[in-house]
Amino acid sequence: MTTSWSKRLLPFWLVLAAGCASQAPKPAAAVAPAVAAPAAQAPAPVAQATAAQLYFSIGQLDSIALIEPPPVAGSEAARADLQAVLDAQRAAHGSGSTARAVGDTVIDCQRVAEVLVPATPAMPTQGSTANSAPLARGDGAAAVAFATRAAKQVAGATGPPKTFWGRARPYVDNPGVERLGDVAPDSPLAINGGFERAHTSYPSGHTAFGTACAIVLAQMVPEQRAALFARARLYGESRLIVGAHFPTDVDAGRRVGTAATGMMLQNTLFQADLRTARAQLRRALDLPGMAP
Repeated sequence: MTTSWSKRLLPFWLVLAAGCASQAPKPAAAVAPAVAAPAAQAPAPVAQATAAQLYFSIGQLDSIALIEPPPVAGSEAARADLQAVLDAQRAAHGSGSTARAVGDTVIDCQRVAEVLVPATPAMPTQGSTANSAPLARGDGAAAVAFATRAAKQVAGATGPPKTFWGRARPYVDNPGVERLGDVAPDSPLAINGGFERAHTSYPSGHTAFGTACAIVLAQMVPEQRAALFARARLYGESRLIVGAHFPTDVDAGRRVGTAATGMMLQNTLFQADLRTARAQLRRALDLPGMAP
């Protein structure tokens, strides 16, 4: 029996892919779901587009077949997964990185793009960083907004396996897991109810999103690829620190995000908007142009 994805995954789509709709997988002999392509998102002022473009549809990728099952509840692997979350939270408090992890709950490629360095950094004003201004407005902001729009579409590919596996969040398994950011008890998603049922843990949509941000931004500034991918890895690991995901969720999200973005890179509409965004971002960072 087919059930409506818009009912089962409403919080997920509100956060990661607003304006998209799909269907749940059919429990057939094969694990591949029958999914409908998401609807086009609302218009966004990026890459000089007059209307939002659909660069990737979740029906293009069998994300359930792509990743292995999560650890079986009660297994040694599941216990190790949970312990890694507790260890990550303890280490983050010790290192002072908890605040960064909470900030990473924001679905915006600005979180990954913050590592980009202008060719000629301006002197920072009080309370700002050298590279914040080029990305906060104008060409830089438009280019990063394009990356965000594309990465949100990629993150939708984690929807089918989330529903298929229905894995509970770490704090459901163990009340000792601290709930921070978007999974805090007082967060809007939790207050609205049904979060654990509709917004399941495996794989991590945030990690798929951050991975897509890094890949797309690296298409624009390939000379800073290493920094972008390192920041995207931290973005995914932040999901452990806030108590939202297990390490295996994050690893699976990274794989789904990589595969889906690889497909998106072949989309001709994406390629056209990427050319515009690349020129915008490089101009904002005072970097030399690249051959089309």
